[in-house]
Amino acid sequence: MSLLDVSIVNVALPSIQRGIGADAGAAQWVVSGYALTFGLVLVAGGRLGDALGRRKMFLIALAAFVVTSALAGAAPDATLLVCARLLQGAAGGLLTPQNSGLIQDLFRGAERGRAFGVFGAVVGISTAVGPVLGGLILAVFGEAEGWRWVFYVNVPIGVVTFLLAMRLVPAGAGRRAHLRSEIDFLGTVLLGLAVLAVLLPLVESEQDGVRRLWWLFPVAFALGGVFVWWERHTVRRGRAPLMDVRLFTSTPGYASGTALGATYFCGFAGIWLAFAIFFQQGLGYSPLQSGLAVTPFAIGSAVSAALAGRLVGRLGRKLTVTGLGLVIFGLGVIVALIRL
Repeated sequence: MSLLDVSIVNVALPSIQRGIGADAGAAQWVVSGYALTFGLVLVAGGRLGDALGRRKMFLIALAAFVVTSALAGAAPDATLLVCARLLQGAAGGLLTPQNSGLIQDLFRGAERGRAFGVFGAVVGISTAVGPVLGGLILAVFGEAEGWRWVFYVNVPIGVVTFLLAMRLVPAGAGRRAHLRSEIDFLGTVLLGLAVLAVLLPLVESEQDGVRRLWWLFPVAFALGGVFVWWERHTVRRGRAPLMDVRLFTSTPGYASGTALGATYFCGFAGIWLAFAIFFQQGLGYSPLQSGLAVTPFAIGSAVSAALAGRLVGRLGRKLTVTGLGLVIFGLGVIVALIRL
């Protein structure tokens, strides 16, 4: 649901603008505001899962996501819709780390690889099927008010998921500890401010945000430096840091893997918004046609992710290089076709 709500809104964005009278700036915040708060709480959400227990944090965040989805669907104007999306993004950011954390807690060895393969398939499907689902919803409910059901669709899914999690996820999943001794509050604030300083100019890019707010980038760099110093200081004191920065130097491949993952997702995740706008406003596609145009990605992603989960133990980085090569090749073909 948390990833679906990124791509499903992309295809509905023109309908949201017409249906609720949102200008370009508000429309930008409907999409980017979600990503902003999602990123702000992501690391802290993982740490809260450590402290409170993955299952408990999963249920809390899931309930919050369902409620904020309903608020977004019922929003009477653009301002309240943006506020609901900010809250929904925060709930999604708290929810997402619990998924991978539960896999780490509940699976070992080859089973963990297969579990992450299934998880990867769900990530790929939910990201790519969003435009299709959004197009279908708008086709059924109409473009004027159908965009509200883009958010309402999370409510029944979330309720069913909550009941299944209550029954199927082991009560002891995840480590529990005293909250005050585990949560690095100052580190959370420092990292949150650093992320905000990076993302805010980008979110405001349509309103010339990069030029107006360029000074936030050096502020983010300074806050990041203070954050790293504080985390090292916290470790030396024998306390639990928000992020143990020793991982980047003591764990082989961690730094390069993190950099690679960050580069890939920063470059690739936004392509669905570009496709949705290009197909609908550039080529005149309907929302449903726009969604169907990216369906092959959903199919290929689901199949390859499931296979990769089984092969990663044997192939290792060769699998990553092959996958990235195929992505680059595919995007190159798309660019060539568009130019035709």
